[in-house]
Amino acid sequence: MKKTIRAVPAFAALTLLGAAARGMEPQRLTGHYTVQWEEQSFQPCGSSEKWWVSDPGPLMARYRELVKGDYGTVFVTVRADVTDRGRVGHLGVFPRAAAVREVVRASPAGDGDCRRGDVEVE
Repeated sequence: MKKTIRAVPAFAALTLLGAAARGMEPQRLTGHYTVQWEEQSFQPCGSSEKWWVSDPGPLMARYRELVKGDYGTVFVTVRADVTDRGRVGHLGVFPRAAAVREVVRASPAGDGDCRRGDVEVE
């Protein structure tokens, strides 16, 4: 009986946290989305950090159109929910996670992508 009683407050707390996270507005992000062995990551323009992509959502279809084979990198602008700092992703090596909600733009990756004049960095 005690196990059930303890589980109820924990479940309620997780439900409230999930509801709060869903109420946040997705961020507009520009950078590189990479898929490789045991990794789906996003590196924002102007940052040396890579973030775990916990849910590529609509980005996966665009990625498949642009990349031949299983692994590669594309240059994207997306709207995504981003977590606070922590240890997330494969083996907990990423400082944040992003869940893509909308693809604004996607193209093959190239040299100088983040230095282009039309790149927005928030």
